[in-house]
Amino acid sequence: MIKIRTKLFIYFMIFILLLNGVTFFLYESSEDIVNEYDYSLRRLLLLNEVSQHTNEAVEQLNAYLAEKDARYLREYEQQSRWLQQNRAQVEEFISNQRNSLLVENYEHMMESFLEEGALTVYHFQAGNIGLYSIHLHEAMKIASFIQETTLSLVNEELTAYQRFYNEVEERNRYFRYMGMSLFVTTLMLGALLALWFSGGITKPIERLSRAAREIASGKLDGDDVAMTTNDELKLLTETFNEMRRNIRNLVAEIKQKSELDRLVKELELKSLQSQINPHFLFNTLNTVAKMAYLEEANQTSRLIEAVAFILRYNLGDLQRTVTLADEVHIAREYFFIQQTRFFDRIKFFTEVDEACLDLPIPPLTLQPLIENAFIHGIESYEEGALLMLKVLKKGNRVIIEVSDNGVGMNEETKEKLLSFAKGEGESLFQSEKGHGHSTGIGVRNVIRRLQLFYGIRNVVEIESSVGMGTTIRLLLPMTKEEVRNVENRGCR
Repeated sequence: MIKIRTKLFIYFMIFILLLNGVTFFLYESSEDIVNEYDYSLRRLLLLNEVSQHTNEAVEQLNAYLAEKDARYLREYEQQSRWLQQNRAQVEEFISNQRNSLLVENYEHMMESFLEEGALTVYHFQAGNIGLYSIHLHEAMKIASFIQETTLSLVNEELTAYQRFYNEVEERNRYFRYMGMSLFVTTLMLGALLALWFSGGITKPIERLSRAAREIASGKLDGDDVAMTTNDELKLLTETFNEMRRNIRNLVAEIKQKSELDRLVKELELKSLQSQINPHFLFNTLNTVAKMAYLEEANQTSRLIEAVAFILRYNLGDLQRTVTLADEVHIAREYFFIQQTRFFDRIKFFTEVDEACLDLPIPPLTLQPLIENAFIHGIESYEEGALLMLKVLKKGNRVIIEVSDNGVGMNEETKEKLLSFAKGEGESLFQSEKGHGHSTGIGVRNVIRRLQLFYGIRNVVEIESSVGMGTTIRLLLPMTKEEVRNVENRGCR
């Protein structure tokens, strides 16, 4: 069954994913545009800086040669260092398939300019007037080539930027049209979904209202209201149809009862109840089981046999001694009965070590614990309830675990039970009344009988928390010496 809240969640998630997907697409596209623009701008700025630093280096070099001031030399060297450090970036940022050769020449010109400038300074300081003049002339000529190449590269970049700008304009128009289409599509899709969803709610309600008016007018024989959804309204419709059938049956029963009342008044009833002999009850159940078997109602026959077995076992002498195998068998019969009642709502599991089944044990030990776990732990669950019985050997002890995934018990209740097991909290339960059904034997009764039967205090551990289920663990002696001591104390 898909709940209305789940449907709403799915619809909203579809819209959110759609809008977020488009938003992410637009964001990524805008990021690409910004990155491309930034990259183009960085190339232009780099070319402009190369041109400026080259001109500045030439000016500072000429000023140094003219005035022999070390301040101009330091300025020139600073410009040269910048050109040297950023020479590699020219090829990295500016080179592409169209201008790779031009950029390579551009980089070599920068290198040549720096070499010629360095030779000019060297020969000037060495007093070689002819040589430094030649190198100065070469440096200035290379600087002019750098300026011309820079203009060519800038022109190429601007041409590429024009194409990029046209692409951006085209993409903006595309985004504008896509946004308008998305708005219209979202609006239409939202309207269609709203109409469909509201119709799925209002139409069943209208049918229920019409049927309710028919019942109010006294018309009880109408057809069942059709179920067209698979949500809470389906349950409401089923309940309404069942209610109308129950009302029809109740009216028919009232008519029959009025006739029976007339007949009952003619009879004198001296006794309506008598105590049924247990053997008569067992024989009757066995007869019914055989009749069910002969009628090939095998499941019914098996269920009656399980009930008869549990009744016979529970009405036996509580002072007798049974084996753990008997108790496990009763537990499985109880599981079968509850499984028949609740089908897949509750799942039962058993994990039993066969080597432990000869252990002597008081009767009605496991069934009360299992009933307690079922009634107070998982009976209210509509699905997913688990109840498990484990029997295993650990050291010189037999460990019996009855665990469930039910509502659990609060810390106060658990501490009361543990205090009772230690003999410290008997007074806490004096005013409490047991509740439940079937055996009526509670957890405290089981704990106390086990303590008396085995003559030991530590027989139980309890793990439980609210909403996390409960595990009751019985710790029973397994060694032959301890079992013999039980038998010598006269337990039969």
